[in-house]
Amino acid sequence: MRTHPIIEMAELEAFERAAREGSFTRAADELGLTQPSISARIASLEKTLGCEMFERGGRHLKMTTAGKVFLPYARRILATMQDGMEAVDRCVSGRMGSLSMVAMNAQALYILPEPMARFRQMYPAVDLSIRLRAPDEIRDMLLDGEAVLGLTGAPMWAKGLIVHATFHEAVRPTVSTHHALAQRQQEQGGRLSVTDLYDHIIYRITLSPNVTALVENIAEAARQGSGGAVIQIPATMGISLLIQGQGVAFLPENAVRRHINDGRLVFLNITDIPPLVDEVLLVSLKGRALDVPAKEFVRILRDVWRDMLVD
Repeated sequence: MRTHPIIEMAELEAFERAAREGSFTRAADELGLTQPSISARIASLEKTLGCEMFERGGRHLKMTTAGKVFLPYARRILATMQDGMEAVDRCVSGRMGSLSMVAMNAQALYILPEPMARFRQMYPAVDLSIRLRAPDEIRDMLLDGEAVLGLTGAPMWAKGLIVHATFHEAVRPTVSTHHALAQRQQEQGGRLSVTDLYDHIIYRITLSPNVTALVENIAEAARQGSGGAVIQIPATMGISLLIQGQGVAFLPENAVRRHINDGRLVFLNITDIPPLVDEVLLVSLKGRALDVPAKEFVRILRDVWRDMLVD
């Protein structure tokens, strides 16, 4: 089998610089080498290629025909190598690469947009993927390496995961300002009972397990209000239906804060249920070191939601 000649990058660099400067001496000065070192590298290149790159003996350094033919290829190789080194540097420094994340729907709705916007400003060349899944699927995707970071509800039973942040967010029953319950709340001095919900559709939206369990108990008692059906929907769909004046949903305050402020939705004050808190965990696979983009996303998310941070 024929072996291919090996050309060192230092030889290509010496050749290209000598061609550019028109002098071995000036090429040596530019590269911080001695003139004999430049001459030796070019001689080694010529030996490998089997021909001379420069004409010797004249007062001015001139390239041979072979040298002129080879020069653009040498420059292309050097430029490609430089591009590769810069790409690696950007990757190591976190200025490029990829970050995959998986999150629950309701939490992603309000927790991720601002951190994502900040992250994109700082790392515009990093590929970013965010997928929405149920808690069990979030755990599986992290364990299988399909995602690097996960945003899920507490408690977390998977032993192979590590928690980077814990957030607490108040959960409130929410309706349209035009909903019958909003009107009843005004009539009753801003106070309602959980039984007031039973004649209305309650949308089941997955939050952390403890909150979800309580809401499901209420929804079971309120089946009559939805014609006996269980209605399980994503948070985004639930908010849209609420704005249209349909049903009740238990949602994190920040998920609907904008619609509360603009007067389209209102929180219900149910006096006979305890305060509800959605506990959200930012997790990753234990033993898997986070690269720069992932570490930065964790830092940014913690900074944006420091008022909800409890650890």
